[in-house]
This record gives sequence, structure tokens and C-alpha cells, in this order.
Amino acid sequence: MTTKNDLPFEQVWCVDFEFVSKPGERPDVVCLAARELWTGQTIQVWREDHEDLGSSPPYAIGTDALFVSYVANAECACHLALSWPLPARVLDLSPEFRSITNGRLVPEGKGLLGALAYYGLSNRNAQLKEAMQKRIMRGRPFTPEERRQILDYCLDDADDLVRLLPKMLPHIDLGVALYRGESVACLALIDHRGPPIDMVNFPSLADTRAWGAMRDAMVPAVDAQYGVYIRGADGEWHLSIERLEAYLKREGLLDNWPRTETGKLDLKRKTWENQSRGHPQLENLRQLRHVRDKMRKVKLAVGVDGRNRTVLWPFKSKTGRTQPKASQWIFSPAVWLRSLIKPEPGQAVAYIDYSAMEFGIAASRLIHSDCRV
Repeated sequence: MTTKNDLPFEQVWCVDFEFVSKPGERPDVVCLAARELWTGQTIQVWREDHEDLGSSPPYAIGTDALFVSYVANAECACHLALSWPLPARVLDLSPEFRSITNGRLVPEGKGLLGALAYYGLSNRNAQLKEAMQKRIMRGRPFTPEERRQILDYCLDDADDLVRLLPKMLPHIDLGVALYRGESVACLALIDHRGPPIDMVNFPSLADTRAWGAMRDAMVPAVDAQYGVYIRGADGEWHLSIERLEAYLKREGLLDNWPRTETGKLDLKRKTWENQSRGHPQLENLRQLRHVRDKMRKVKLAVGVDGRNRTVLWPFKSKTGRTQPKASQWIFSPAVWLRSLIKPEPGQAVAYIDYSAMEFGIAASRLIHSDCRV
């Protein structure tokens, strides 16, 4: 049984929010549920029933209270969307479970249901959970019965945390976990603010018709000397392997072109670079393929306020790195897209990277914990 010797906090709140999430937008909170570990006190709030939710949540968030969640950046983002302060002490069971099981087989996945299954705890039907999530994502209005179901579903998630916490706690270094929780809360703040995007130029780049026209316009001009592209039924230009082989044969280059183990032409980037060095007539074709490959559709998630937001998924990789959805996050696609970052008048943006940061963090951790190596 978990005691205050295990968790030295006056209150331990297991919290879950349900919200509507749209690309680039802050979460639109639907409801919340919370269960206090020591007393069993329960809180359920449907947002429309409380027009004024106040300036702080209905549970303690000070240094003597622990805020427990699973993928806590979502709950922290809901706090910020409601103009509530972030909890002072956050325990996110998602990165803790990933840390505990890193390198191990996790048959049911690393989500909340997977963690429950891993520790032999009964859990809800995955199909039911998916159905509830889909209904919530469709947004308002909700029928009275749907409201009841969603509130119950939300409280079930909070109660799952109450059951899961004692199972995981013996395997958690609470000091390290609270550092992780602080990082998760910080990432929620990053997502809440979001890098400012140039909304004069971005709409044109995000317009798939305009973008496709730019990609397509260069093909006929360059391909006139090669004749290796064809337009498919989908309206897109495609490199024809048959036409490419015919062109290489005309140029006397086919016999010396590398092939794969299956006998097909090797079309890797390095192969094109090597062939173009020896045969300059291939350079324009190589550049055409390279540029079109880099000119993928711009799918940045940008809100109506001109801010780029996507879930940053803290500690999702095996190495503990964040893993935002690359196509939606301004710092993941081609570097030239970062020119779209544009602060409002009177403001500035700094993009700062640290050298050997991991070693610095490790050294600081050793010093402050009085460890010796």
C-alpha cells in the first residue's frame, strides 16, 4: 500500500482531461476528472456547467501537492488553455513507464491501457476507448447521455492512474521523475505559445494547388532534354524507369549504371551524384529529382492565431528525445521553411542550441545528488 513515506506530499491528485484537439490550435477543454489518492475525494467538471472556472483548478497544485497524469503535457496544456497555473510538482507516468520498459517487449503498447496490462491490471476494451476518443474529437454539441458517458470515461482514466501508481512507484526514482515532470510542463508551455508564423506567405505555401503548380511547372522545362517523365492518371509527374533506361542507352551510359540486387536501376541519391560527376549532362535531371523531392507538401499545423503547434511527445524515443509529428512542426522539415518564423512587431525570437547539453545535465545531476564516480 502506498504511504506518505513513498510519496511525501499532503495531496496526490490523479487527473485526466478530455478535450477537442484541432491541428495548430490550443486544446478546447470538454471536461476533467480527478481523484485524490489519500482521501478518495472525487472531482468531475463539465466545462459548459461552469462558465467561470476561476483562475485556478479545483484541486491543489502547490509544492505540497503532487499532480499525477499519463502524458501530462496534454493535461498541462489544458491548464494553460484555461488560464490556470501549471502544477508545481508533476509526475507523468508515461515517460516513467517508457523508462521502466525501455528495450523490453510491451505487448499492449506504451499507452495507458498498455501500462495497465503490463502490470496485470484489468483495463477497458481498447475499441471502447477509441470510440469514446473519436466521439470527443467530433466536438460539440453532446447529448445528455454522451455527457454522462464522457464524464464517466474521464473518471475511469483518473481511477486507472490511482491503480497504476502503486504498481509503478517501486520502480520510479521520484527525484528524477519530478525533473521529467518539470520538463513535460515546460514543453506544454512551448506548445501553448507556439512559434509565430508568417501568415502573409504561409497560406500560399500551404495551398496544395499552388504548391503542386510550382512543383509541376519545372518538369516540362527541364525534362525537354531527357524525355523521362510522364504524367500519371493522378495528374502528378512521375519518373518513368523505362524512359530513363532508354535515355541512358541513347547516351551510352546504361551499361555502366549501377543496379540493385534485383537488377533494377539504382536510383539512390549517392548514385545520382556519382553519375553526374562523370557525366555532366545528367546534372539538370539530378537537380530536378532532388528539388521535387524536397518540395513536399507543407503540412505545418498552424492555428488561427498564426502559431505553429503540434504535440511534442516528450521522452517518446528510446533515447528520451521528444518526437513531434515531423510534417507539422516547423523545426522538422526542410531548413528553409524556418524562414516562415516571424515574430510580431516589437518582439524577437531566438533559436538556441546547446553543445554537449546531455553531458552538462549529467554532471549537474551528479553534483547536486552528491554522487561520486
